Amino acid sequence: MPYLMINLDDVSDCRRGVEQLRRILHRRPENANGQENGQEKPRTGRSARNLSSAENGETAPNNDLAKKPLKEKLKRIQSRRVWETIVGIARLPHQPRSLAELDELLSLPKNKMRSTKAIFAKLERRFDVCFLRLKEEAGQDDAGNPRYVMPPRIRNGVLQVEGE
Repeated sequence: MPYLMINLDDVSDCRRGVEQLRRILHRRPENANGQENGQEKPRTGRSARNLSSAENGETAPNNDLAKKPLKEKLKRIQSRRVWETIVGIARLPHQPRSLAELDELLSLPKNKMRSTKAIFAKLERRFDVCFLRLKEEAGQDDAGNPRYVMPPRIRNGVLQVEGE
């Protein structure tokens, strides 16, 4: 099943997410014209291509970013606001941590890493990288949250790009 990443602060993204969930559950309500499921106008254009490829768990067909070397991908991501958080995680000693623990270690507001992880997921899908990987063997923190670890390849790449 594909993962859905939704920016809860963006109304249009929330609507798109609800539509995707309805499509996955095969429970589409009538549209604004009163047409039933089979009578809806099919999507066309770029959004349809991206939607269908995302539903299959693939990157978008025209996405050349996923084919670029890691260093190039990280340099593109470097211009985004989440870069400082990525670098902060990479500079921490390599051990599994929950999102709440990362909040505390990086001096972020409570639950900031949860929303940042959602932003990571969008970048991860677009660039075909993984900033935080679930580490099931590490167990859970005191509150029952799973722990994540930054893969060594990504950590080294981030520190190399940041050092340049």
